[in-house]
Amino acid sequence: MSSLKKLSAMQYMIALCLVGACVLGWLGWQQHQRVGHLRDLLAIDGSDNISPSKDSRLELQVEEIQTKARLYSDLHKQLEGEDLRVSEDSASYIRGIASNRQIALGSVAVNPSARGVKSLKGYTDRMYAILPKNLGSGKKKAPTFQRTQIANFMFKLEEGSKRVKVTKFTIGTDKPLKPEAIPDDKWTFRCSMTIRGKTE
Repeated sequence: MSSLKKLSAMQYMIALCLVGACVLGWLGWQQHQRVGHLRDLLAIDGSDNISPSKDSRLELQVEEIQTKARLYSDLHKQLEGEDLRVSEDSASYIRGIASNRQIALGSVAVNPSARGVKSLKGYTDRMYAILPKNLGSGKKKAPTFQRTQIANFMFKLEEGSKRVKVTKFTIGTDKPLKPEAIPDDKWTFRCSMTIRGKTE
């Protein structure tokens, strides 16, 4: 205590500056370490130029996140397409594809089979007959569509779920033609598809 009392004001100031310099030096060293870590993540050198010999770990992480996000989207889409257990859901799935503006078939009638057929253990196959809604409703003229519309419709049915398969398909003209006649690209169609779902 006696030695502390003998210190002058100048000596106190020097001691405080020395302690402050040590604290600032430690904080500066921490910031230097952090800047070095960030430069390493961004693959840049001391002059803020991109180092060609290093791969940016941040870019690699972003690419990994993008890859996993795409994988998640694909799996989520597959999961949505696979969930076709109830007949009402299946009919909505079919009608949703038919009404897609890129296909534009309009309303379709969806007639499920009376009973499903057991296939693999725990799964049942159920058949659905699909035809344009006013076909067979008493109207004389059946609706017609272009071949691309019909083909895209069947393609989208199977693309939406691995459990869906188009199992029967017929196409025809809306009126009888002579064998040598070339029909317009206007066709009637009927098709059947099978959905494999979990046995309830």
